[in-house]
Amino acid sequence: MKYVIVCCFAFLFTSCIATMDVQYDETLDVKKYKTYSFYPVIDSNLPETETKQIMQLITFQLFKLNYKKADNPDFYINFFVEENNMYIPKSSEEEPETETPSDDKTKSNTLRLKTVAIDQVMYLDVVDVKNDQLAWSAIIEGSIEEPITEEKMFQYYSEKIEKAFIKFQEVSN
Repeated sequence: MKYVIVCCFAFLFTSCIATMDVQYDETLDVKKYKTYSFYPVIDSNLPETETKQIMQLITFQLFKLNYKKADNPDFYINFFVEENNMYIPKSSEEEPETETPSDDKTKSNTLRLKTVAIDQVMYLDVVDVKNDQLAWSAIIEGSIEEPITEEKMFQYYSEKIEKAFIKFQEVSN
């Protein structure tokens, strides 16, 4: 019985940890890469402000690794995000007071939802420009829990992108 309980706790613990799967093409020499640019069209599936924030974080990480942004780069960076939001009903105490009168029937039939967590999978790709081929890819899974703020989102993306490019550096050394 103790074994079953320990296994259940281990499963729950490991299911809550963010994971990262890195794959790369061993036939391509990523050590020769010196310059980068973002893919000409990035459809990240995120709001524009988040997309720009991720691009800035990637630029910073690549700067730290001595890569230079260029018009004719050695590799392109592309990313895409899939999200699943988890909601709970908002209580009436969480609703802001309004001064406009409302119809009680309409109010009772309205269900307000509050985001309590975001499960996310980010696909981060390095594409070899010369060969027009995927050279390196990271699939980053994680969750952001309430309270979901801009600062928390920034911290989340910073940590995930930094870890991904540490793994990229391991391949390129």
